[in-house]
Amino acid sequence: MLRIREVVDSHRETTLHVEGRIVSEWVGVLREECGRALQEPSRRLRLDLTGVTFIDASGVRALRSLPTDRVAIVHALDFIDALLKGDGTS
Repeated sequence: MLRIREVVDSHRETTLHVEGRIVSEWVGVLREECGRALQEPSRRLRLDLTGVTFIDASGVRALRSLPTDRVAIVHALDFIDALLKGDGTS
């Protein structure tokens, strides 16, 4: 299961609080929510992964595909951070 809660922090920044498992069956939902948050060209997105307990290869690919100039991934567990940096699986 994946839960995503949106918080508009300011005129230019939105935070998505993500909880659960980022796995293939939920990647589409995550992509849609990120796309919605980034519709306005000047908006930045923070993905708060505090509540994420697991991520599979498709989840890693989805997060890596986000535009790094507009998206910041914060509060990821160490093993998720390592996966996103390429210290594990692709």
